[in-house]
Amino acid sequence: MKPVRLGFIGLGHISTHAHLPGLAPLIEAGEVVLRAFCDVSEENVKKQAEVFKPGAVYTDHRAMLEKEGLDAVYVCIPPTLHTDEVLTTVEKGVAVFVEKPQTLDLAQAVRFDAAVRKAGVVSQVGFMSRYYPSSEKVRDLLRERTPRHAQVQLFYGGKPIRYWTSRYELCGGSFVENTIHMVDLLRYFLGDITLASAFYVARRPGEGPEPMNLPHVYNVSYRFASGATANCTTSRVLTNVNASRREVVIVSDDSLIEWSGQKVVENGKTVYEAAERPNPFALQARAFVEAVRAGDPGRMRSSYANGMNSLAAVLGANASAERGGQVVALDDLIAGKVTWTPPRGDGSPRNP
Repeated sequence: MKPVRLGFIGLGHISTHAHLPGLAPLIEAGEVVLRAFCDVSEENVKKQAEVFKPGAVYTDHRAMLEKEGLDAVYVCIPPTLHTDEVLTTVEKGVAVFVEKPQTLDLAQAVRFDAAVRKAGVVSQVGFMSRYYPSSEKVRDLLRERTPRHAQVQLFYGGKPIRYWTSRYELCGGSFVENTIHMVDLLRYFLGDITLASAFYVARRPGEGPEPMNLPHVYNVSYRFASGATANCTTSRVLTNVNASRREVVIVSDDSLIEWSGQKVVENGKTVYEAAERPNPFALQARAFVEAVRAGDPGRMRSSYANGMNSLAAVLGANASAERGGQVVALDDLIAGKVTWTPPRGDGSPRNP
């Protein structure tokens, strides 16, 4: 069995602390070979090459794709920095893994999606929460339930660890940059989202640590194609205390399901609990590598095409919040009838 030949575009925090460690068992087993790394920072790519030992390093992704015989590429760059990395990869017939959020420009995502579909290659967006065994347990339960509503609460503690994730104009806000994981998980449970309405609590200049300009609170309501509803609340105010919370709850007729990566509780009774804490990055990596080896795009739980609705749902929340809570139809957002773009100037959210 030939190893899958991988390349990486972007060697920042998510690549070096999540994806590459997640791939480590496959590399050690000879199922994957790291053929090449590419980063715009020559200093950084050489530094990471000393740790992870790829076959070659580049600062130009086009040169890497031209010279290396790659089977798949991980594209792990901040969302505002996407240019033609995805397009160039899939036009070479190479499978592509794209870290979320895929971009902050939905029109760009539409173009990328069309290119991936045309190329017919395996694609995956980095929504690793779909790969928790507990997520499959919830899916199994919901096949015999009638879901009515879901609730997500994410109360973040501490300070953002990267500059771009602390700036609204660069990451789209915490709801786009991080809560998108839980929004996508709700879609995995309940299907596609059709409508979004949101209200945010703005951060005034001088409030909170520099250089953060993110909203204090994001409160978002969704309607699903199935008729179910959801409410997602995210906050960024627990900056200097050791406290945080993550809750995902699905309410069906006579059923209250609580999800976490470790276990599933229904009506107060634990119905699933992992013997060991799963590593969703490793589970996702194995699924991607196996799909690439089989040449089967249908094996992925979140292809680029599938991930479009999750991206539209979080950008739609931004669009609604900046319009005073106006209901936004995600189909209109994808079609360009309603738009959201990152703000200019000081980068702060545009308040209604």
